[in-house]
Amino acid sequence: MKKKNAFTLAEVLITLGIIGIVAAMTLPTLIEKHKKQVTVNKLKRSYTTISQMFNMARKDYGDPNEWSFEFGELNSNSFIEILPRIANTYFLPYLDVMDNCGISCSKIPNNYKYLNNSLINQFHRNLYYTIFLKDGSILFFSVNNNGVELYDLIVVIDIDGIKGENTMGKDVFSYYLNTKTVAKSNFWGLTGTNVKRESLLNDGRGCNKNGLGQYCGALIQYDGWEIKDDYPW
Repeated sequence: MKKKNAFTLAEVLITLGIIGIVAAMTLPTLIEKHKKQVTVNKLKRSYTTISQMFNMARKDYGDPNEWSFEFGELNSNSFIEILPRIANTYFLPYLDVMDNCGISCSKIPNNYKYLNNSLINQFHRNLYYTIFLKDGSILFFSVNNNGVELYDLIVVIDIDGIKGENTMGKDVFSYYLNTKTVAKSNFWGLTGTNVKRESLLNDGRGCNKNGLGQYCGALIQYDGWEIKDDYPW
């Protein structure tokens, strides 16, 4: 009779142990890499959505510096008056909307955070207008002011809705449109021509764990739509 070669029980257990150790070492890295790629893909999709919205509105109404931001006396009611008008004119007709929740949206939890872990504490109030999109993302927008006039548009996108981390730079990213000087939508931090990566990382609004994280979308685009190793993931 011929002898048949086979693994002993000890050899099988040792092999399985080695496989388990290798999997434990590599699986977290693979999961993190996949999560980063999913985030980048959703961010690029949001960039396309918002850019198309602005381009179509520009086609119908001209450049943003020609858009109507007229208001009366600047007071606590200015946002309540102007945000719905901007939404209905320049936003809603060009978006695939699931729910137009408006200002002071009761569906928005008060747990949104900046990257430094401080509460944003604004999206659920009357300072922002909320639009739920059919792709599962949430668009918030407001207008900046200097106490005299309303001018810049601030657009914030939550790429995976309220079920996610709700953290700036993780699943929440900011766009900024200066209606007087910028001809296209930009991530906040990419509004100038001499943008430095160091500033996107280390500025007070920058993409670092002690900052607000409002420049994180700009950093990802600046790096060629990639989340690099020094990104505060």
